[in-house]
Formats: sequence, C-alpha cells, structure tokens
Amino acid sequence: MQFAKSLATKPYYALLLALAAGLLLAAGWYGPTVGLVFVGFAPLLALEEHFAQRPGRWVKLKYWGYIYLAFLIWNVAATWWLWNASAGAAVFAFTANALLMSLPMLLYRSVKKAVNLKFGHLSFFAFWLTFEWLHLQDWGFSWPWLTLGNAFGFAPAWVQWYEYTGVQGGSLWVLLVNFLVFEALWGHAGLTKLNWVLAGLVLAVPLGASYLVYWDYRDRGTPVEAVVVQPNLDCYAEKFEYNAHTGGSNVGSTYVPYPAQVARFVELSAKLVTPRTALLAYPETSLHRAFDEAAYQADSAVAQVQAFKNRHPNLSLLSGADSYLTYPDNAVNSTTRRPSGSGFFYEVFNTALFMPDTGGAVQFYHKARLVVGVEENPLAGLFKLVDDRLMLNLGGMVGNLGKSPERTVFFNQDSLGVAPLICYESIYGDFVTGYLRRKAHLLAIISNDGWWGNTAGHVQLFNIGRLRAVEFRRSVVRAANTGISGFINQRGEVQQASRYDEMIALRGTVYANDELTFYAQMGDYLGRLAGFLAGFMLVSAWVRRRLKRAEPPRRTFARTVKAPESDEADE
Repeated sequence: MQFAKSLATKPYYALLLALAAGLLLAAGWYGPTVGLVFVGFAPLLALEEHFAQRPGRWVKLKYWGYIYLAFLIWNVAATWWLWNASAGAAVFAFTANALLMSLPMLLYRSVKKAVNLKFGHLSFFAFWLTFEWLHLQDWGFSWPWLTLGNAFGFAPAWVQWYEYTGVQGGSLWVLLVNFLVFEALWGHAGLTKLNWVLAGLVLAVPLGASYLVYWDYRDRGTPVEAVVVQPNLDCYAEKFEYNAHTGGSNVGSTYVPYPAQVARFVELSAKLVTPRTALLAYPETSLHRAFDEAAYQADSAVAQVQAFKNRHPNLSLLSGADSYLTYPDNAVNSTTRRPSGSGFFYEVFNTALFMPDTGGAVQFYHKARLVVGVEENPLAGLFKLVDDRLMLNLGGMVGNLGKSPERTVFFNQDSLGVAPLICYESIYGDFVTGYLRRKAHLLAIISNDGWWGNTAGHVQLFNIGRLRAVEFRRSVVRAANTGISGFINQRGEVQQASRYDEMIALRGTVYANDELTFYAQMGDYLGRLAGFLAGFMLVSAWVRRRLKRAEPPRRTFARTVKAPESDEADE
C-alpha cells in the first residue's frame, strides 16, 4: 500500500495506471494469463480515486482521457486480430467500444461524488454489469466479446457455477476481487490486511466450489454419434471467387471451383459417417452460392449433399448456406432489396440448413445475431441510398441480411433437438436460452473463423463456446471452415479438436441432455437486476444534487457561509 501511495506523487502516475489496467485486462483473453483479469480493474479504481482528490476545471476530462486510454489498450491488445479482416472496421471497433466502456466509469464517478462512499462503490458494480447486459442485447453496435466473464472460457473448471449465473456471474466475481485488491492497495491503511483476506476468500471460495462440481459432474443424457467436417478452404484465396484482401478475382489462380468444394465435403464425410451417425455438421456458409429457399431442390449443390445424406437413412445433416427469398411488390421488410427494374423484392440470409433423417423437406434457420459492418449496418436508416456501399465485402453475402425472429430447433425422427448457432451467435448466452426452451438437446456451432487468420481470434471464439456447454449442461458439436472444429462435453472440456489450417473430419460421441439449468430458465437475471439498481442510483444521485443546489446559505453570526460544494466545476 505504501508503494502504491508513493507512486501517486509521480507525474506519470495516471499514465502508469492506465497502461497497467489495459494490459492486465487484455491478458485475460489469452489462456496462460487469464488470472490477471482479477487485478486489471484495480488500477482503474485507483485512477478514479486519484482524480477525485484533485481540484480543477479539466479534471473530469483528464480522468476520462486516461480511462479511455486504458479501455483502448484492452480492446487493441485483446482483439487486434480484427485487423486481418479489415483495418477500417478494426479501428472503428477499437475506438467505439472503448468509448462505450468508459461510460459506466464516468457514471460511477458522478454518483460517487453525489452520494456517500458506500453507495458510490455499489454503483461501480451496477453500472458495469448494466453495460455488459446492454451490450448483449440485439442493438446495432452490440460487441460483447470482452464481457469479463468470457475470459474463463480458457478455464471452465473455474466457473462450473455458470449453470446458475451465466457469464455475468463471472463478471461480478472479477469486479469483487478487483475492488478488494484496490481497497487493499489504495484504501484505508487500517483495513489493508482485512481486504487482502477478503480478496483471497472471494477468489478462493467460488473457485473451490467450482472444482467440487467439476470433479463430480458427468455428462447426462443419451449418447449420440456425430461427425463434423472442416474443409480448410482459405477465405481469401480459395473459398470465394472474390478476394476480399486484394479486391481482385481468385479465378484461374487459387480459387477452388465450387463443385470441387462440395465434393470435398462429401468425400470427408464418407470417410467417417457410419450407420450409427445421427448428426453430420458442415461449417457456416459451406453452400455459399445463394439459392432460392422456395426452390432449393433445383440447386445442384444442395442436391449433391442431400444425395449423400439419403444414402445413410439414420443421418441428419446440418450445414451453413447462403440463401434468399423473394417477395411481391408490397413487401415491407426493412432488409428486403429490389433489383433495378424488377417486379419483386428479395431478402438474403446467412442460413443454417437442416436435412432430417426422415427424408422430409429441408428446414431453414436464419442467423439472428449479425456481425456489424458485414451482415448488418446499424446506420441503414441514415444512409438508405448508399446502404450497401458502407458494408464490408468479405466475399459472401453483403448488406443488411434478414434474420429469424425466433430460435429454431431442428429435430430428427428420434426427437433429438439440435440448436444451430451460427458463429457470432455463440457469444450470447441469454440468446441461446431460446433454443433450450424449445427442447434443444445439443448445441451445434457452425462457424467460419478463417477471416482472422491463424491468430487469437478463432481460439477466443472456440473457448467462449465452452462456456455455453457449462451454462446449459449441453454437449457442443462445432464445425468450422478452418479454425477449431470438434466436440465439447457438458463440463466445458474439449474432447476432440482440430488444428488450424487442417482439412479433416472428426467423429465423436456427445450426450443429448433435456434438463434445464437454472440459468437456462432465468437468462441474464443478474444483468436485469443490475439495470434496475443502476437506474435507481442515477435517480437518487440526480435528486441528491438537486437538493444540495437548493440548500439555502448557512448563517453564522454576522457573516454568511455557503454550503460546501462538491467540485461542481468538475461536473
């Protein structure tokens, strides 16, 4: 504590705190250093304490500047791999998300100054959890990748109690430990030892309880044989005719002809599918030449895959695809488009296609959590005329895609319910509860992680998917174009996994579980509760400020003394 306070006299103190916070928090998104997330927020709290004791008109702006710098470092150091897909989109993601992250810290500072210290410290937890919860909602700039609780995807054995709390329980755990570390280093001298003891207990008790559950838990449900295919088609050079890096064409050089791509899926599948295989999964956008869903039978690629499936009567097949639907002139969907001079509208989708073992009609689900800037433009209403020009073309469907309003669960003849999670959707825990309530027994994640190259991006996304297994006690079947394909059990353990840049098919046994965890039933209740508390605290702080400003001057003998102000100039 003495060392921490001695640094406060140095001119570089605030900069040092910001750098430490950003780097420590970013370290939580890499497996070997995930534990550093427990101390990453303490320097941010020290920053607030530092500037709270400094007078001056520009103090609040300086405080925001250092807080913003810390969050910018966190975003860049943890998600730098976004640059591989698009430099412009990466810069926007870094700067915009850092700005949003700074808002709960500004609100915390404001409430802490308006009310008593304990109430102010409680607002820190409420505002941050509310921010995370809002970021998990379906709004234009949703980017919950850096939700604090996601860090434990690298260590699911630490958070087996996610089946009760979801990832926001992990976020609360991280914030509590950070706050106690802050109090031990920068708080009241007489309570230093007590705060270290409390920090140790708050860290150790949930960890110990989690390991007790982890050692005792066994997969539940009916065993199911599944096969996943990873075709390893380079997103920029091989999979699409258009090269998103160069803007040119891959045809005649590196492009793998579309019929050969489909043949690769069938050949890899044939090596491992057995009469016992119940589910075969292909990655996102495997059938990427868009077809009309109303006439899917006419598409040669769909017919080729369906012919293979029909040779295995017990097999159901799940595949990613690009598809579209057409509508009459009076269509009013916000994402429909009209070809110039035509008499119809159409809507395009990032689709999960399901061919049931019954031999019935092909079923479709349309991705509902879309990637900002690629599949969805949040500024479409402002830029209606140039809407599609603002979108990043990564070789597939471009522009505002349509989406399914509800979760769709696919069933085979044995009533096995499969939840199709398309790539980015696997980040949203509360979103996935919609599948569980519709009787999903397995989670099938289909993804295309090759846009980021062989970086931390595909590793982080894979490990976030492990948390869904713990939250819902559902086995996960994961098929990626390249990245990591494989199987995850209900404890979040990886049973089998491919390597990046590997063309392979994997066969494994997963378990179809029909029990609903507490979190599956309640969803993000911690976020909703935090939102309620945050609203109450904002109103309370506003009322307190109004009352303080309305206080009449105090009179002491012959002179008038104004009531003390709380650094109003800073606000």
